Amino acid sequence: MSDDLAFSCRRCGHCCQGEGGIMLAPEDIERLCLHLGLSREDFLAEAAMAAGGKIRLKSRPDGYCVYFVAGHGCGVHEARPDICRAWPFFRGNLIDAISWEMAQDFCPGINGSVPHAEFVRQGLDYLRARGICRTSGPLVPGREGQDKVRDANTPEALVMERTGEPPATPMLHGTSRHED
Repeated sequence: MSDDLAFSCRRCGHCCQGEGGIMLAPEDIERLCLHLGLSREDFLAEAAMAAGGKIRLKSRPDGYCVYFVAGHGCGVHEARPDICRAWPFFRGNLIDAISWEMAQDFCPGINGSVPHAEFVRQGLDYLRARGICRTSGPLVPGREGQDKVRDANTPEALVMERTGEPPATPMLHGTSRHED
């Protein structure tokens, strides 16, 4: 176990750019409405759009999220959607060391000196502490501390197996740059 943080957001905005990726769960909409002091209707009209039967945040013409503020980062950081809260602890980065390495090239907040196994441990702890993990199976009656169950609005990046652990897929080893 390492004392070094696997990730520390630099609010650079790299993860705030890209069309169509920020799908909103009902809890995200509620949290953003409260933070912004908007009614659901006003929020949806100003900042969201329907896409494939789901609701997503709009992007500006430059490709950034409508809430990205140049030189500052996320303008709604405290209330950002779960998918944004989860970055970089997406399922792919947790189960695949090569994906994790590629994410380091994109995101300056990922600490490449922390081994992948420690990144996974810290990531799962972070996701669980914030109630962001979703499981792929039903809740077990009487079990305390279970992750939420996925629904139609759950991004695949947040789904873990029932135990909350990464899927039992063999973890690929990183390049010599990031051996565990």
